[in-house]
Order: sequence, then C-alpha cells, then structure tokens
Amino acid sequence: MQSAPAVKDILLAGAGHSHVQVLRRFGMRPEPGLRLTIIAREVETPYSGMLPGHVAGVYEAGELHIDVARLARFAGANFIAGEVVGVEPDQNRVLLRGRPPMRYDILSINTGGVPGGGLEPAEWITPVKPIGRFLPRWRAVAERLARETVRLVIVGGGPGSVELALAVCTRFPDTARCVVVTADPDIMPGHAAAVRRRLRALLRAREIEVVTDFFAEGADADTVHAGDGRAIEHDHVFWVTGVDASDAFSDSGLATDERGFIAVNRYLQSTSHENVFASGDAAAMQGQPRSKSGVFAVRQGPALSENLRRYALEKPLRRYRAQSEALALIGTGQGHAVASRGVFHASGRWVWCCKDWIDRRFMRRFQVLPEMAEDEPALAPALRPDAPDTMRCGGCGAKLGADLLTRVLRRLPEREDPALLQGIGDDAAVIEFRHPTLVATCDAFRAMIDDPYRFGRIAAHHALNDLYAMNAAPSYALAIVTVPSMADALMEEELFQVMSGAVAVFNEHGVSLAGGHSAEGAELSVGFAAFAGGGEQLLAKGGLQAGDRLILTKPIGTGVILAGAMRGKTAGPDLIEVMDTMDVSSAAAARIVAEHGATACTDVTGFGLAGHLSEMTRASSVGAVLWLESIPFFPAAVELMRTGIESSLQPNNQQALDDFMTEGCGRDGPEFRLLADPQTAGGLLAGVPAASAKDCVRALRGCGYAQAAVIGTVEDGPLTVRARGDRDG
Repeated sequence: MQSAPAVKDILLAGAGHSHVQVLRRFGMRPEPGLRLTIIAREVETPYSGMLPGHVAGVYEAGELHIDVARLARFAGANFIAGEVVGVEPDQNRVLLRGRPPMRYDILSINTGGVPGGGLEPAEWITPVKPIGRFLPRWRAVAERLARETVRLVIVGGGPGSVELALAVCTRFPDTARCVVVTADPDIMPGHAAAVRRRLRALLRAREIEVVTDFFAEGADADTVHAGDGRAIEHDHVFWVTGVDASDAFSDSGLATDERGFIAVNRYLQSTSHENVFASGDAAAMQGQPRSKSGVFAVRQGPALSENLRRYALEKPLRRYRAQSEALALIGTGQGHAVASRGVFHASGRWVWCCKDWIDRRFMRRFQVLPEMAEDEPALAPALRPDAPDTMRCGGCGAKLGADLLTRVLRRLPEREDPALLQGIGDDAAVIEFRHPTLVATCDAFRAMIDDPYRFGRIAAHHALNDLYAMNAAPSYALAIVTVPSMADALMEEELFQVMSGAVAVFNEHGVSLAGGHSAEGAELSVGFAAFAGGGEQLLAKGGLQAGDRLILTKPIGTGVILAGAMRGKTAGPDLIEVMDTMDVSSAAAARIVAEHGATACTDVTGFGLAGHLSEMTRASSVGAVLWLESIPFFPAAVELMRTGIESSLQPNNQQALDDFMTEGCGRDGPEFRLLADPQTAGGLLAGVPAASAKDCVRALRGCGYAQAAVIGTVEDGPLTVRARGDRDG
C-alpha cells in the first residue's frame, strides 16, 4: 500500500528516555501524514537505569543500549546522526554542528543537560552525564583497574554517586580505592534516615571513604580542591553532581526557568512557543518542580508521545501529572539493592530482582520490535488541507514550483567562478572551457539513507569519483533531483538539505554547480553529470601490466549493510561507519596512486569488486589473482551476508564470480560472495607496479584511507580468488 504523503514534520532533538518511547509508540501506531525526524549525537543511546549494573559487570554494553537508528526505522522516522547546538523557535528551525539548519513544524527537545557546576571535562575528570560520553572513559579506567590500584574520587553525595562507588568496588574489590565527596553534611539528602544509615554501613563495609561538607570546585591532574583550600588526591575523578542547562536552548528565545532549563506547562509544552515541547533533564515543569532524574523522563515518554500526536492533529492536549516522589532503586552490588521513596525503604536480594526485572522489561520494548502491518488509515482531517493532491500532473517533467526552487537556491552558498559565464537560472549553462579534452560522467540513484544532507554528500562523492578514477580534476556539475511529493514546506526543506550536502562537497573540491533540473516523484533521488578537463596522464580501466599489484582504497560491503538497514537488521553503529566511509572523497587517493605509477584505475561501485576487476582485466588483456584474506571487508557485512541478507543487485552481480577460479576457499562463504556486493561511493581499485605498492599503501593510510591494502596481483592467466597471498605486497 502506498504511504500517505508527509504533511507535517515532528523533529525530535535528542534520543533521551522520552524520545525513544515516542519513536516506539509511533511505530506501533503510525499517523499518516506525520513524518518524524530524530537527531541524535550517538547512534546508540544508553539507559541510565542499567549503568551502575554495567559498571559492576552485571550487564554487557549491548544490554543497556538502544539502537536509535534501528528504532527510527521501525517508527518510519528519519534518523540524523548529528548534534543540535541551538534552536531558532521564531523561524521554526534547529541549528546543527557542522551542517545546515533544519526546519520543523513541531519540535520536541529531549537532549538532557550539561555537566553541573560549569565543569570542563579533562583527561583526569569525567562527568557521568551525558552517559554516552562517560562510557568510553569508564572503559579506559576499568582497564587500569584490571591491572593496578586506582584511587577514584566520586564527587556528589546523591544516589548516583553512592551507587557508582558501590558498583566500582563490587567489580574491582582489590584495586578500586573509592572516595565519595559531598558538599552536604551527609550522603543521600532527602532520603529517609534509615536509608542513609544502611548505605553508610555498606560504604564502610566496602572500605569506601566518605568526605562530607566538601564543596568541590574543580580538579587538577592530582587533586580535587574545595573552596576552603582543602584537597583530596586522586588518580581519576567521576563527577556526579547533576546537570546544568545547555546554552543551546537557554539562549534561544525559548522561555526558561531561573536556571536556564526550558519552561514547559502541564502538557510538556513550551510556555512561550506552543509548537515546541521538552522533557527529561532539558525541561523545567512549571508548577511541578522535580529533580533531574531519568525516572521522570521515562514517565514523561507516553504523555509526550500522545501530546505530539494530538498537537499535530489539532486535538486537545492531555495533562501530564508528575509523580511527587520517584522510587529510587539503588543497586548495592552482590545481587542486592535498596529501595527508597519518602519514608518507605527496603533492601535485600528481592529488591535487586525487582530492579533487574523492571530494567530488562523496559529495554525489551526497544530491543525486540514487532513486525507491523503495512496498511495505513487515511489522513486525519487536520492534515488534509496541506496534503498534496494525489492526482498530481506529470507534465513538464513534474517540475517543482518556481517559488520553492528560488527559495532553495537563495539559501545555497555561491561559488565564485569567472569561467562560468551563465549558470543556474538560465536555460543552459555557459562555460568558458579552457581544456582541449572534456572528461564527462553521470550517476544517479535513489536515497539509500534517511539523512538527505548526508545523501547529497555521498551522491556528489559517487559522481566525482568516476573522474578521480581517471586522474581528472572535475570542474563543473549538473544536477537532477527528484523530491518525494509532500507538503510544499517539506519538499523545500528536502531539496535544500540534499543540495546543501552536494554543494558542500562540490565546493570542497573546486567544482561549480552550473545548473540542473528538479522534479517531484515517488521518492528522493539524485543524479549528477560531472565534467573535467583532461590532464596529461589520464588513467583508464585498460593498462594493467602483468606483475602489477592491485590496491583497494576502501573496504567492501556497503551494499549488504544498506540492504540490512532497510530491513532493520543493521546495527546503528555499523550503518554510521558505512555512511562515514562513503562520505570520503577519492580525490587524494587518485593523486597518490598516480604518483606511485598507477597503470590503470577504476572506482568500485554498482558491479562490485569482481565485476569491476573483470572489466579492467578484459580491457587490459590480462588475468588477476585476488587474495581473499587481504581484502578489507566491513565486519558487519560479513555477518549480514552470513545470515542471508544481501543487496537486490547481488544475484545479478554474482554472475561475474563465475569467471573466477578458486584456490583454497569456498564459493559459498560470505567473503567470496561479498566480491559481488554493489558499492556506493566505493574506493578506487588501481594497478600499481610491485616496487611501488608498499609505499603507495603507506601513503594512502597516512592520508586517511585507513584500510587501504594490496589485495592481489596481475598475472597472465585466469581470474582467480586465492585464500591467501603475499602479505608484503
């Protein structure tokens, strides 16, 4: 069934405990016409409730992480790997680090705060929040604890500090020397006296020192220092004192409380901008002040999800009533925990069992996602006025409106190019071309990722790589873009984002966008024709010489990983790794292989490594041997191929493998089959004289192509895949 066109965009800033519930609930009950977009700094978001258990060694890292990219796929949402650094609520757009702003119809903020006290993290000091940045530092500390005694100072006397200290000493009883320091007269202020006594006794039993009335102002490499001149020695400091408001929102024009947190009403809605919502640590509930605790963000998730939907559909919002006191379940190690809420308290193994059950049940909701029906109900009445006509005319190439296109072009950065006599805005480009030879190419494909800006960058790289493979320097490009039919504002933003990504790459490489064509259609797709002046040393696929070494500049496996992502089978970090690799230019690689005497070159794209090598050997009238063990593969691609996931082009590409003999390796193994995996913005495959091969690879790796490798040799004989080869090149 064809999906309803998008009419409104709900932008989720941050992947906190509330927003992951929004994604799941919209995945369970989609709303036709509403498009969700989530912007997350980390592709995997950790659940704070299981963090101490992870530190104690109870949970593996994968057990406390939610794969946001996979969850977004389940919800039908766009996933953007990025960091929100500001919001312009009067213009309905958010500001992102290192990329253009993004517009929204409705904004929800669940980004958390920043480390309390204006703390500046250093090599020796680690704030526990944000947890995604804490975990890599904890792993480094844990490696030290595994081999030596480490004195850890944990600043803060609340439940988080106490639980962290107990967790560390549970896992490393012989090497961890923990000190908990607090500015208060006692630990756990606000909790019952019996709870404090119980936890103080546990801390003493684990030989964890507690220092009270110590207001920590900061730390240098050796000591934590207080305002009264006292100091405590340390090997590392964990800072667990709560959070402050982020400047990204406190200086945005949104109404805030006296501490800078976003002021929200009883509907979790901004008190100054009705189309902005906030939850978790980023929000301050007016009339319902609560501490900054993950418990409240979890409880806010269902209410936030419902009110985002209701606001979009112009329905009355539902009031959220925060619990007056949160139940604190504090793991104390060794399979025990303490429960505390008001005057109520309890402890024992059964409390830990309850906590463990609650945490695992919460995580299962996001780690085990159901298969959902594809049928969609009709658009809600509130969304129908802005929906595009389903009987759109296809005349004039289904061009986008002139006003829409003009607005997008005005927002794109211009590049000064005196040789471009007439470019965008006229019927055709007029170029004063100074080269006697023209090298031209074109490429086009539909979007394979959710992020239109990154897609635009990758598509531009993919097109330019054809020219770099021939050792030509591109100068001009023409674009053909198809934008999915949506509300006009969403189509404008989609076109702006994808062209911003492409133009950023073109500008980085001295390429002028001279013109193009835009249209609307069923899905986002981009094509580029790119042009270069022919140089003196153009490379071609033909020219390989017997004895040459075959060099590959990027790993193989983008096709199967992207195919897995479409089915929700690719882990988020693996998808990001592939996107980052595709978003790397081959310009420097082309220069390096040419400097090392390349005899022939091509870029590995849709036909796969085997198909493109076959083209090169036929054009050169030679054979080749690939060394399977030396070929760099994305590890995730091998595992996905092993489980039966493959690109739709795999069966056709795999026919090229019939031309290859095998020595010492099977034809059914995932690595062998990946030789036919279609690549997007793949690496260069070049023939280089054997004497230059090692130096060439060394130069490539030094220039950022970390997995560049010699993968085979050119021989006068049949095409062969051999299990192992000459490791020395």
